[in-house]
Amino acid sequence: MGRDSSMVMSAAQMARMSHLLEQALALDEAGRKRWLEALAQDQRDLEPALRRALLSQNRSGIEALATLPKIAAAAGEEKVESRLRPAMMVGPYRLIRQLGAGGMAEVWLAQRADGAYKRNLALKLPTALDLRADIAKRFARERDILAGLEHPNIARFYDAGISQEDLPYLAMEYVQGEPITQWCDTHLVEVRDRIKLFLQVLDAVQYAHARKVLHRDIKPSNILVTGSGQVRLLDFGVAKLLADEETQTQLTQLYGQAFTPEYASPELIRGDRVQQASDIYSLGVVLYELLSGTRPYRLKAKTPLVALERAVAQTQVPRPSSQITLEGAMARATTVKKLLRQLRGDLDAIALKALQRDPADRYSSAEALADELQRHLSKEPIQARLAHPLYLLSRFVLRHRSSITATAVVVALLAAVLGFALTRAA
Repeated sequence: MGRDSSMVMSAAQMARMSHLLEQALALDEAGRKRWLEALAQDQRDLEPALRRALLSQNRSGIEALATLPKIAAAAGEEKVESRLRPAMMVGPYRLIRQLGAGGMAEVWLAQRADGAYKRNLALKLPTALDLRADIAKRFARERDILAGLEHPNIARFYDAGISQEDLPYLAMEYVQGEPITQWCDTHLVEVRDRIKLFLQVLDAVQYAHARKVLHRDIKPSNILVTGSGQVRLLDFGVAKLLADEETQTQLTQLYGQAFTPEYASPELIRGDRVQQASDIYSLGVVLYELLSGTRPYRLKAKTPLVALERAVAQTQVPRPSSQITLEGAMARATTVKKLLRQLRGDLDAIALKALQRDPADRYSSAEALADELQRHLSKEPIQARLAHPLYLLSRFVLRHRSSITATAVVVALLAAVLGFALTRAA
């Protein structure tokens, strides 16, 4: 059979393959060939992938592992039950309950069992299916990235290690909060305060970019807001080091394009190399949703990647102000008419610039996007709009409304007095 590196396995198939590999990895090459020939009929669907994995060991480990099929990530695929349980020990930590699970990792609420401190933390571990030989290397990359990021709006990294069962883990700050969009809607946050909250996100992303780290999976569920209204940016599991293109290419071969399609940039969906502008696009999607209550593209569940790429490439992004609903206005503590006035103009232009298809046409950095939003909050002209004299005048009037109003009253009174005097003189 010819090589089919694009083959995708279901979770159940990957679990069977992991079990079969354990049987054959200890054999020499001749023994592996005999083992493959004797493979049971009900396991023959895995024979091509097993052959590539077992008979490719003369190449480098990364190259051989890159021939393995990827795990199917589509919704509705079979799921293998986690091997982790509450009260289990992982290194010095005791698991309490699962917080979440994805295609490559599980996150558990945990505490130190030795009593060194009683702080709750989030423990990240590979899934039952993610036990390929390079998983420790991948966790080490994430550890190194997290260890270099110390920012009040980025979830803190505490510890990393290998458990008694040779399971790599990362111990991180446990953030009690809600996704930013959900938190804002629950608390009926007005547009202006949503922007202020979003500025915390931009500050965290700019900090990461300054250290040459791209997040690559910016979305509301990775931006939590605490009870005190503080933002925490989470999950740098698929982050990219800008200076490490070669290793990143290897990781892409091994794990595929790991991202959330609804928030991914066109270049990330295409599989092109990405720079800071890719995160700017994802930030633009989040901003669009915070402002209007909808996303730029309304996709059906299980939209194929090809269809998604076509939609992003061909569909004209509507202005946020054109997507307002009564429910969205109520969640922003206002009316449809007032929300329309708030979004039309500056905020429409800012969101659309962040969502330009061509990366060169977006904001050059998270800091540039933050500056633009600050200008809007200060009623100063924004760069995303043409500097038309009437627009510049409108911004001036908004900034100096009180003094202009007082001046207008004085002028009106003087005109009235002058008119009265002229009338008496006549």
